[in-house]
Amino acid sequence: MKQYKSLIIYTVANSLLKKNLEDELEKYGLERVGTQDIFALPLEEYRTKVQAFKAYLRAYARKHLDSQDTVLFVESRMNEERTLTAMLQTNLTSEEE
Repeated sequence: MKQYKSLIIYTVANSLLKKNLEDELEKYGLERVGTQDIFALPLEEYRTKVQAFKAYLRAYARKHLDSQDTVLFVESRMNEERTLTAMLQTNLTSEEE
C-alpha cells in the first residue's frame, strides 16, 4: 500500500481552470490518485517545505479559481515511528481549517 504525506482534493467547475490546476500540481511533483480529482505527495518524497507549498497553493487557488471552486489540502502528522498521529484539513479557497 502506498503512503502519502499530503492530499489535494478539489472541485473546479471550469475545465480549463481545472486543467491548469492539475498541471500546476504535477509541476510540483504531486501524482494523481485513481481517476478522481485527487492528487497526492508521496511520503517518500516529503519535502520539509510543505507549509511553503501549501501557502503557494492557497495563493494560486485564490488568484486563479472561482469562488464556487474548492481545493482541500489534507496533511498527515506523524511521529518518529511514522505512525499517523493526526490529519489536518485546510480549505485553500477560504479561511476554514
